[in-house]
Amino acid sequence: MGRENLPAKKYKKGTPAQIRLSFEFTGGTTQFIDLARALSQINRKAYSQGVYYYVNSVEYYDNADNVVNLHVIPDTWVTRAAYRRARGLYEELSNRALDTAGGGIEGKYHDFRVYMSDLHRTTGSKNASFHNVNDLPDAVFSEEWNYSQFVTADVNDGSSPADEFYAHMIGPETGSGSGASSNVTSVGIIESYATTRGTVNAVTPNTGNIDLSDPLLNLLDYSPEEVQNDVITNLKGSYDEPPYDIDVYPGQRAGHMQHVARLVTSAGVARVQYGAGFCAPLGLICVDPIDGMDPQNDYRIVINLAPGTYHGVYAERMA
Repeated sequence: MGRENLPAKKYKKGTPAQIRLSFEFTGGTTQFIDLARALSQINRKAYSQGVYYYVNSVEYYDNADNVVNLHVIPDTWVTRAAYRRARGLYEELSNRALDTAGGGIEGKYHDFRVYMSDLHRTTGSKNASFHNVNDLPDAVFSEEWNYSQFVTADVNDGSSPADEFYAHMIGPETGSGSGASSNVTSVGIIESYATTRGTVNAVTPNTGNIDLSDPLLNLLDYSPEEVQNDVITNLKGSYDEPPYDIDVYPGQRAGHMQHVARLVTSAGVARVQYGAGFCAPLGLICVDPIDGMDPQNDYRIVINLAPGTYHGVYAERMA
């Protein structure tokens, strides 16, 4: 058989990519997946972290009866705005240094990369895996996958190394001290955005000067029961504050991850559980087993990504 048996060229697939990603876990501790890192490992291409990745479905394999929760960064305008601010500051910092040095020193794979939370920073990211016969996992690795460090010029007299710290999306800043004694380990990007941004007035509009006895206000007041005054009183005392906490932004606190799936395995489901798709901002996923999982228990999470035009996957830019 010759080439005449091949598919028509106009139906070509495009950029081939492995979009089914497998991750091996052991024990009941909380761990993290960085999809950009895993895609880079599997496909031998540099995938940027700074996008929305879209998961079509997720699978959970476990030979024991267990429950695993999956969490992501909240997909809100706050997440995007906070990330854009942090990335912009990091790039300005880097560009100023490059201008001073005359350029030419930036690595080919330089990118802005952040942790999902401070726990992610201390725990690290799981490697993706292929599989050998008898279902034995064979992990793949990165030559290098560095998360971005900020170097602050604040309160540095030039006689000592500048203060350096990492950044994470969810939760508060970690470290101690302030000013000259500052020892920041990792800054919370959403918290930083929340604490440096102006917000709405707690009460709007200002109704403190409304006089219910004003003659023109009462011009059409036919009710002996003072119905109009009661209605105005209700309007004055209600609807004047926003329907959200003006002091707290989604993602600002350590417990502000968005739950996207609960996966349960048992003999009744053949030790396999399937979950629906979701959006993973920055491609960061928290894998969180419930308390009580055997520390020696092995399980697998498989992420099936949506196909698209970004090196074979579907993604949308955050900044």
